[in-house]
Amino acid sequence: MSGPVQKAVRGCMLAVVLVVFLLSGCTPQSVSSHKLVYIPILADASWLFADGAFISGVELAVEELNNAYAERGFVFKTEVIDDQASYEEGVKNAAQVAANPEVTAVLNLQNFDVTKTTADMLAEAGKVVFFPYGAYDSLFTRDNPFLFCGVPSFADLGEAMARYVVQMGYKRIAIYYNGVQSQEELVTALELSLLGSECKVVDYVSSIISPSQFTAIDARWRALGVEAVVIAQYGLDPAFKVLEIIRGANRELAVIGEPIFNRAIALAKYKDIAEGMVVPSTLVLEESERLAAFRKRYREKYGHEPDTWAVQGYDLVRLIADTSVQLDTTDPARLAEAFHAEEGYQGVGRLIRFEKGGALVVDVSKLPMLTCRDGQFL
Repeated sequence: MSGPVQKAVRGCMLAVVLVVFLLSGCTPQSVSSHKLVYIPILADASWLFADGAFISGVELAVEELNNAYAERGFVFKTEVIDDQASYEEGVKNAAQVAANPEVTAVLNLQNFDVTKTTADMLAEAGKVVFFPYGAYDSLFTRDNPFLFCGVPSFADLGEAMARYVVQMGYKRIAIYYNGVQSQEELVTALELSLLGSECKVVDYVSSIISPSQFTAIDARWRALGVEAVVIAQYGLDPAFKVLEIIRGANRELAVIGEPIFNRAIALAKYKDIAEGMVVPSTLVLEESERLAAFRKRYREKYGHEPDTWAVQGYDLVRLIADTSVQLDTTDPARLAEAFHAEEGYQGVGRLIRFEKGGALVVDVSKLPMLTCRDGQFL
C-alpha cells in the first residue's frame, strides 16, 4: 500500500474512532468526571412529607443547583431514607449512610434520642451532619468538627422565652415540662435568664394526663396567682394534648410554648386551642431581595407561600452545594472546615454561621416571638 493511500486509510480510521468516542459519551465532561454531591436525608418519611415544607425547599434547591452547575461537572442528589419512626431502623439507616463513600453530607431529622446515637456514628465515619430541626444541645459542646445545628439551641430558646416573660411583665409563672433532656436544657436556660428579674417560677409540673387530673393543678395555679405557663413537651401530639387540657380549664392563662407547636398540619387541627399562644421562632429571617426572589420561585413551583422550614431546607442544601462548588471538592473534611469559617454563608433567608462545636450563632435579642392567629404563628 502506497504512502498516500496509507495516510488516507489512517485518516479514515482516526475519524471513525473519534466518532465512536464522541457517541460513547467519552468526552472531557463525561459521567465519570462528574462530581457527585450526595445529601441523604434521615427522617420519618411519613412525617416529613405530610408537613411538606422542608422537603419542598430541598427539592427546589436541588433542581436549581443541577441547572446552575451542570457545566462545571457537578451533579446534586438527595433522597429520604425512611426510619418509620423506629429507633432500630434509624440506627440501621445511619450505619448504612456512614459506610457509603458517596455521601457528601447528611441532613438528620431523626428523633432526638436516635440522633444522640447516630450523630457520633456518622461523625466518626467522617460525614458532615446537619440537624435542620435541632438536636440535644450537648451534641454541640464537644468540639466535633462534623456536627452542625441548623436552629437555635434549646438554651437560646429558653433565654428568648425568659426575655418575653420579663417584657410582658409577668410576675408569677408555672413551668410544665416532661423531663426529656432537651426540655431540661430549655427550662434551665429560662430559669437562669430570669435570675435578677421580678418574675418568679412558682410551680413546676411534669405530668398532665387528663382534664380530671389537671383540676387540682389548675386550682393550685389560681391560688398561687399564676399569670402564664411555659410548656416544654417532647412530642407533637402530646404537646397539643397538654395545651388542650390547660386551655379547657383556663382560657385566660397566657401560654408560652416551645417551637414544636409551630407545625402547619397540627395547627390546622388545633387552631382554636392554639389561638393567642406564643412561641419563639427557630429562624431569624432577614428580609431582602434574595428572600423575595426565593419566595417568588417557590410560589411558582408549589402554588403557595414558603414558611421558615422551606427556607431552612433550601438554605442548608445550598450551603453544602455552593461550598462544594466554590472549593471544587466533595470531601466532607474540607467542607466541614469551610463551614466553620468566620464569615459564614449568606443564604436567601439569613447569614448562617456556626460556633466551634457546631451550634448555630444566634443573636437571641433578635429572635422573634410569634403569636398564633387563626392557625398561623406570625
